Amino acid sequence: MKPTILALLAFSLASNLHAQSKGNPASEPGIDASLTSRDATDPFAALRSRLESNPAPSPSHAVNPVPVSQLRIPSKALKEFESSQKAFHSGDLRASVEHLQKALRIFPDFIQAHLDLGLGFIQLGEYQKALTEHETALALDPRNAQAHQDLSFTLLLLNRNQEAEAEARQSLDLDSQPVASHYMLGRALIAQGHATPEAIEMLRQSENVFPNASLVLAQIHFAAGQTDQVIAELRHYLRAPTDRENKQKAECWVAQLSQQPSPSGCPTEATRPSFR
Repeated sequence: MKPTILALLAFSLASNLHAQSKGNPASEPGIDASLTSRDATDPFAALRSRLESNPAPSPSHAVNPVPVSQLRIPSKALKEFESSQKAFHSGDLRASVEHLQKALRIFPDFIQAHLDLGLGFIQLGEYQKALTEHETALALDPRNAQAHQDLSFTLLLLNRNQEAEAEARQSLDLDSQPVASHYMLGRALIAQGHATPEAIEMLRQSENVFPNASLVLAQIHFAAGQTDQVIAELRHYLRAPTDRENKQKAECWVAQLSQQPSPSGCPTEATRPSFR
């Protein structure tokens, strides 16, 4: 799985993380700073794109040369890694995870296997296990931008937002290109109640890849009373492939704000929806 993460996070954490979010710092009025259930259950539909774009366990970025240890990966470990990818493509996540675990029993220093196993654990809802895998990968290669990026994501899911911000910044210091790291930095700042120009810029840079960034921006504009900008962001969101439930809520909100007839199924009273 390679570093391009095309749909890493969705929008507001579902009930399984809601209890953890109670300790969040107060965010800007009107801004929901949490993530969503889809972030946890299908964290980057682009997890798949890592597999499709570059299935071999090679360096994730030009600035991350392969550590010498990774040049000595035993063939049996590589075979398990490849079997994990095949299982992932076939939709058998549990088998994919088991093959990665076997690869790591053969070669514990297999960085890419640790990263992919961490993402597999995220999809299974086992965030502490994911944290261990991503921290292990980072310990093996502290200058691996992908490892910092994946660790940032895990920390966000665990509601450790300041640490997530720091890891996203580390990732961008090592490689300023990945859109996912921009998005995570923006989300980490918002989760801390910091709707700063930097946070807004990070979201703007990532909304063409992560449609849910538009939902965050819409709420920021709503809190500022900028109705035209809210409508523009919602329409930007609706042009992208999106979650059906969130799409319906966004359509209703656009209709209410623009004083147009509401689609069927919309609430009768104008209200800012809670996205999931």
